[in-house]
Amino acid sequence: MIFFNKMNLSVRFALTVILLLGVFGMGIALLIRSLSDIEVLLEDESARHVQELSVNSAISREIFELSSRVSLLEQKFLYDEAILSEEGFNIDEQLQRIRALSNDKSFVIKMDDFIVDFHRFLGNSVTLNRILKELATVDTRLGVEIDQLDYALAKSSVEKIVEDPSFEFKNDLDVMSLIRESYLSAGKMAASVRSSITPDTEQVVIIRVLKELNILEMHLSNIRKISPSVSQASLAMQKTIKRYKVSLRKMTANLNQRWLVMSALVGAQNTLIGFVEETEKNVQNSALRISNDLRDDLSDMRGWLFVIGFLSLVIGIALILFMVRHHITKPLNQLKQSFKEIEINNFDNPIDLNRTDEWDVIESAFNRMASRLKKTYLDLENERSKLHTLAHQDPLTGLANRLLIYKSIDTAISEAKRSHQHFALLYLDIDHFKTVNDSMGHSAGDVLLQEVSQRLSNLVEPSDMVSRLGGDEFMMLVHSTQNITEASMLAEAVNEALRQPFLIDNETVFVGSSVGVCLYPDHGDSTETLVRNADTAMYHAKRGGRDNHCTYKDSMTSEAYNLMSKSSGLKQALQNNELFVQYQPQYNSFTGDIYGAEALVRWNHPSKGILLPGDFLDIAEQTGIIVDIDDYVFDIVFNDLQELKQQGLVSNDFSLSVNVSGRKLLSENLLEHLKICHEQAPEITSQITLELTERDMITKLEKCRNFIDQIKKLGFKIAIDDFGTGYSSLATLKHLPIDILKLDRSFVSGLSSATVDYVIIDSILTIARGLHLSAIAEGVETPQQLEALKTLGCQTVQGYLLSYPINRDELIKLLIKQSPPSLPLE
Repeated sequence: MIFFNKMNLSVRFALTVILLLGVFGMGIALLIRSLSDIEVLLEDESARHVQELSVNSAISREIFELSSRVSLLEQKFLYDEAILSEEGFNIDEQLQRIRALSNDKSFVIKMDDFIVDFHRFLGNSVTLNRILKELATVDTRLGVEIDQLDYALAKSSVEKIVEDPSFEFKNDLDVMSLIRESYLSAGKMAASVRSSITPDTEQVVIIRVLKELNILEMHLSNIRKISPSVSQASLAMQKTIKRYKVSLRKMTANLNQRWLVMSALVGAQNTLIGFVEETEKNVQNSALRISNDLRDDLSDMRGWLFVIGFLSLVIGIALILFMVRHHITKPLNQLKQSFKEIEINNFDNPIDLNRTDEWDVIESAFNRMASRLKKTYLDLENERSKLHTLAHQDPLTGLANRLLIYKSIDTAISEAKRSHQHFALLYLDIDHFKTVNDSMGHSAGDVLLQEVSQRLSNLVEPSDMVSRLGGDEFMMLVHSTQNITEASMLAEAVNEALRQPFLIDNETVFVGSSVGVCLYPDHGDSTETLVRNADTAMYHAKRGGRDNHCTYKDSMTSEAYNLMSKSSGLKQALQNNELFVQYQPQYNSFTGDIYGAEALVRWNHPSKGILLPGDFLDIAEQTGIIVDIDDYVFDIVFNDLQELKQQGLVSNDFSLSVNVSGRKLLSENLLEHLKICHEQAPEITSQITLELTERDMITKLEKCRNFIDQIKKLGFKIAIDDFGTGYSSLATLKHLPIDILKLDRSFVSGLSSATVDYVIIDSILTIARGLHLSAIAEGVETPQQLEALKTLGCQTVQGYLLSYPINRDELIKLLIKQSPPSLPLE
């Protein structure tokens, strides 16, 4: 103590400084050690954290790529087996690579489940491929056996004729033609399974193939067994047909299994996507854990600094506090604030300490970690966004898909129950879309769907939703509509928007829409009920003439049931020959001679009696059965005209007309059918007139013109039915090579009272004469109408005044008399 007192101030200050330096040296050493621990913690934890993010990002990218390849493979099950095997091997190799990316047991189990479902899917695809090959082999064999039967029948017929010249063989040849026609139809429909993308369409095609095979068996049973070789060939065909049906049943079973396997595969894929999202949450928790650990270490370091400062001299406290604040507290606050920014996923605020000491290392490490986290989180967000889009967005139009709008309807129902609000659901179908697809191709149909989607989106508010359910069906969830009046106004706006012309591939296309309207909760309190009732209302609108809208009523449900019943009954009617033809004669208004007759189909329903076309043709149009009805009616008319010619009852000027639907008009089957008939009896084709409507031709005028040119080369005549009521009558006359105009009954009915109809008919007849076309007025029901038409110079008329539709025998009697009982002659 005496020695210390004798020390001068400088020595004391030096000793004090030395002591302070020693204490501060110890503190600095501890500080450096603490900073080193923090640096190690940041480096180790950030490295581990970035590694987890990298692995998770790699897994996410691999899963997204895998889902795309599996989606493509779902469309390739009909490809060559070698292609399926090669693609399956590549996807399996990718699966194993994804599985090896992580050691997490839960992830490995999910991957194993996905691999098992994928191999089941691949096996099912290979099996379907083999069944198709087997079906093709059976089809080829059946064709060969048909040729063998034809040869045996021809040979045996020749032998019979040699033995007995009066032997009749024509019916056998006709049956052989029907056998070949049924065989070709079955083969074409079986091949179309490749383009079917839903279980319902696949089943419908297979049922139609089975129906054609049954028809083929029926025709085969009509072949007379005039020789052992014919019997042997018939027996061989029967066995092959049975094999054909067995292959179809195998295909049906495997197609059903395929959709179950695909459902399981999609479930496993969704499980993997859920795992990626769960891993992302774990990564965020990991970042929070790093922040907490660092906060604990910093708290310990503050304790040590407090002890050192307490032991230091009062003079050094200010310096220590300054050092602590400047060199520790400020950088730590910045570091803590940056960690808080990371916790809320903000990576755009890097630390800038502006130091060259140990904090510079921490600053660099933290900024590197933040940069890596930002890149990794962005990658994860992009992958998750892509997966979400893939699951909830229609890839063609960009609209919501069926899954998303069904979820949105569930949510809307829950919110509407809480707030006691209403919302509307519109279900719509594009009229004549199949005609556009058939005539212009599927690429043009896709462009049309995209433009329709844009027009529908422009009609609703941002809070509403437009969805494409598939094909040409759309649904609109409208929150901005609170009553049925507003919903009906929106439906009318949809009709108006879609009836405007579309420009597709430099072609003007006209379509329309049939819209069904439902309001929650008036028309249902569940998603399933609302969608079903809106669908029912849409079909009611379609039955009402299309291009309009209907609001759901309870009575529509029973009407929908009747529609289904009639659709099923029409198929049975064709098989049971319940459809028959009546003829409405067409007269020369000046001479009273029968000019020709129009064929009109009737249905002799087993329980409802005779049904007129208005009771079932709309249903036939909607279900596609109209194509088979067209063929059925045409064959009857063709055969009847042959018999009338053979009996000498009609001259070469006599003509029978038959209606052709829009679905049938642009199909290759129509030309093939007409060519076959022309080859059978070329001398009568000029006496058959095909009646078409402007509505069916306006969609694709150029293609219609090509089809009509080919039809006319065969000798058939073309008439425009209901002329003057279509979209563009003069444009039709200008572009199409037609022969006859049929004046619509709506003009004829007003001749006795309306001068406007008189002027319109006079103009149409003038145009017809100028273009060298014939004109037929239909719907003549009063003597005044007939006299007006004669005054206008209309030579050919038909209607109830002259004759009701009659059967063939009654037509023969009229042809013999050659004069209607009620026709006033000059």
